[in-house]
Amino acid sequence: MYSRTTVDELDERDIEGIEPGLKAVGYELRPEEMRPSVWSFDEGESNNRHRHDAQEELYFVVDGRFEMDVGDETFEVGAGEFVVVDPDAWRQLTALTESTLFVVGAPNVEGDAVTEE
Repeated sequence: MYSRTTVDELDERDIEGIEPGLKAVGYELRPEEMRPSVWSFDEGESNNRHRHDAQEELYFVVDGRFEMDVGDETFEVGAGEFVVVDPDAWRQLTALTESTLFVVGAPNVEGDAVTEE
């Protein structure tokens, strides 16, 4: 069994308190063990600084460039690069240009994110 879609077929979802645009791949395809999403950032936009209780995240920069903070380290990532972040590490991305990010979190645990106030 499999599920299939395209980025163009996905509706962008508005989530209160989150600036980047979200195309929830997982909402459409319903995988059980992971949470895939596509995020669209305008230049200068950031996601919420957060960590997770159980979910690690794999980030893939589809296009554009980001400054990424993980723990106490800040570095740049660009198109074609992957980053994996442990659940307990604080992380935040800021788009240096208009950018698209593919993120897969696993396990798929609802309400697992802890945001910094």
